[in-house]
Amino acid sequence: MSTTKIEKTLRLEHQNLRAIVPQRKVIDLQDYAVDEFKPSGNNLLDEWRIKRLSEYLTYKFPLWKRTGLKSLTLPHIIPYKGLETIDLNGITLLEEMDFEGSDRKFTLLADVFSSSGDYITVENDTTLVVNDLSHYDNTLIDVQNGELNLVRIVEKPFFVGNLRIKVRKGAKLNLYNIYIGSSSDAVLISNVFIDSENYSKINVKDFYFGGKINTGYLGVRLNGENAYADVRPYYLGNSKAVIDILYLMRFYKPNSFGNVDARGVLSDESKVVFRGIMDILSGAKEVEAHQSNHAMLLSLKAKVDAIPSLMVDENDVVASHAASSSPVDDNMVFYLTSRGIPKEDAQKMIVRGVFETLKDELKKYNLEGVVANALSSVVG
Repeated sequence: MSTTKIEKTLRLEHQNLRAIVPQRKVIDLQDYAVDEFKPSGNNLLDEWRIKRLSEYLTYKFPLWKRTGLKSLTLPHIIPYKGLETIDLNGITLLEEMDFEGSDRKFTLLADVFSSSGDYITVENDTTLVVNDLSHYDNTLIDVQNGELNLVRIVEKPFFVGNLRIKVRKGAKLNLYNIYIGSSSDAVLISNVFIDSENYSKINVKDFYFGGKINTGYLGVRLNGENAYADVRPYYLGNSKAVIDILYLMRFYKPNSFGNVDARGVLSDESKVVFRGIMDILSGAKEVEAHQSNHAMLLSLKAKVDAIPSLMVDENDVVASHAASSSPVDDNMVFYLTSRGIPKEDAQKMIVRGVFETLKDELKKYNLEGVVANALSSVVG
């Protein structure tokens, strides 16, 4: 069985230099015991899961200062579900797509204890809408041919999930992740990792709303020439919600294109932490990589932490990053009011306009109401 090293969020070594890693701060809480491990009935899978369990038990849960995560109450373990149909090819793919995620502890948690998920092979144009996710989810998808349209709706009081997608040569992925905290104290943690081959094409739209902590990690490994990835995160914060999102694109081969364009609206005392990492390795010539984050603030107490990063080991590339945060644009409000639209309605139109493209794309799945309802709860 071939294996590769874990895809780290940050590369810690450069030539003869190694970064100093600060000590990981942790939460001391009641964790799952070994005897709570539930067999899947697939020996190949359980062998892999047991290895993951051994590593899982070496970690404690992280204390995330940026989100205010200081405690967790873990749900009861229920019978395993996820990758029971997996074969040797799938196990090999899991090994090749091992990744760190938002935190290694949470990635391992979903791998070992998942109670929903599937192993899916796509050979023709396929559309999937998934909304029956449990509190722990683990899914592996191999897009071998054709185009996959995948919509995931996560609406939970507690969720930790992994989604791995392999996009083969010439295949296409359109992915929509909708993360809705179903209560004011909801905690959602989603880890998505996509590995792309030559001439593959990836489009991702994410939407974050609600909950206490809404955390998303999306890593794209552009591991083929002429690969294309366009990622558009959207966020809508209200109350005291913290939306903590990390987007990583790592370029291994020449002539690829990658873009992360995040935008959103924050009201009340909500906060977004946006971390974007564009990592161009030596040999990835003629790569084009862009990232940006633009936040509209409806309250003086709303807050944005934008941490863009460009890591470039190759000369012949184009790379950029940008970030901004501002109230509703007075010039836009003036333009609309000068045409007879009341000021309050003008402001609402501008806020809603941030999400209009996402709503239009979700219409084909009859899901535009998810975004519309979230907006109505914030701006009326």
